Amino acid sequence: MKLNITNEAAFYLADKLAGSKSFILALNDGSNQFSSAQGCCMIGDRFLIKPIKEKIAPFSEQLQNEQYQVYISDYEKNFLPYNITLDRSGSYGNFVLRSDEGILDINVAFQTAE
Repeated sequence: MKLNITNEAAFYLADKLAGSKSFILALNDGSNQFSSAQGCCMIGDRFLIKPIKEKIAPFSEQLQNEQYQVYISDYEKNFLPYNITLDRSGSYGNFVLRSDEGILDINVAFQTAE
């Protein structure tokens, strides 16, 4: 699986990650330890970015990306197409996750590092 990051998103992401080169792309649907959401109506359509220093189980699947080490779990693979793009919304300045099929999440949450 491949994650493309647009120039606009890369600029903002570099600032938010504060020098880190690794993060998790996780569902924000209550299915993992980083999710702030609860409820089955959100399954598969909300994501979050969590900076990490090292791999954290179960997020062991690395996405193809030249700039960052990006990890997902087997669970996220069920909801992500092969080729995805992380972008920034011009209107609101938030992260947007999309694929060739359309928008996956219009407001990807960002969690600060611990």
